[in-house]
Amino acid sequence: MSNGVSRRGFGIALAGAALHAAGAAQAQGDPVADFYKDKTVTILVGYQGGGGYDLYARLVAPFLSKHLPGNPTVIVQNMPGAGGLRAARNLVAVSAKDGTALGMLAQTLPFDTLLGYTPDIDAGRFTWIGRAAMNVEVGVAFAKSGITSIDDARKREVPTAGTGGTASSTVVPFMLNRLAGTRFKLISGYKSANEALVTMERGEVDMVGAIGIATIMARHAARLKDGSIRIIYQSALTRHPSIPDVPTIGELGEGKDERVMLDLFASGSAIGRALIAPPGVPPERAAALRRALAAALADPDLVALAKKSRVPLEPASGEELERIVRQVLAAPKPIADKTKEVLESLKTQR
Repeated sequence: MSNGVSRRGFGIALAGAALHAAGAAQAQGDPVADFYKDKTVTILVGYQGGGGYDLYARLVAPFLSKHLPGNPTVIVQNMPGAGGLRAARNLVAVSAKDGTALGMLAQTLPFDTLLGYTPDIDAGRFTWIGRAAMNVEVGVAFAKSGITSIDDARKREVPTAGTGGTASSTVVPFMLNRLAGTRFKLISGYKSANEALVTMERGEVDMVGAIGIATIMARHAARLKDGSIRIIYQSALTRHPSIPDVPTIGELGEGKDERVMLDLFASGSAIGRALIAPPGVPPERAAALRRALAAALADPDLVALAKKSRVPLEPASGEELERIVRQVLAAPKPIADKTKEVLESLKTQR
């Protein structure tokens, strides 16, 4: 899921940020600083370079080095495979548990743990360091199609573009059909949400099932303002401040259970682009990593770089992420089983 933000000049600016970060003062008499001095911290990214996870990892890396005691070298290593699970498995089973291995992994890890899709990976055992940004995705339609609200999608069949598989652009409208009474006609197979968006622009479909909010706002700010493109719903736990009048998918469920099931899927948006450490990291180093990430995300140089590169920042603490993870994993088993049943039924329609 790409956030679609501009990357022009990002590499040059990031190199300058790394040079600026190198001058941080060394802590003295600090066992955490003593440990990290002359060490290398590796951030594993579960996806190929160029996407949203990779972008945020590389944005954060030099500033994490700047603010972490001992100022270790921080590098990013891409480890794509199995929908991001290859990196997650490496972090659990292979990587050091001493605070030198971190990950920016799939935002769906808690949801996947709940449904039993990753028996060898328990999101509740990770050390959650903090979040750089949410990843809210939205369903969008051209107003000329006649789809201006979710009620319109309940009244007639709506040709809707998605990328297929387990991508949000396919899963969200499918779940809404099952749990919110909509009539989205899924047309899958597009290579990316951006390609699906182009298809909508050509009038071949009425909607795109899900696309990053940053992408749609960057590409179609004027059309959103004049109302020719409408955001119909948002996959988020709470309404995003920039679109407070757009319902979350959880609000659209036909009953209490349906609303909980949709919220469970939307929980990934709140995890977003999060930094994670494996289970077993010493508490004092985990605390130092959390403080360092918070300081990095508040660093004026990082904030300025993110603004220049049009990279949104929506930080959250490791404690807040742990709360979200616990909330997801505490879902009653009948709800989890029913959610899994809905998702499994999608496979039979491919």
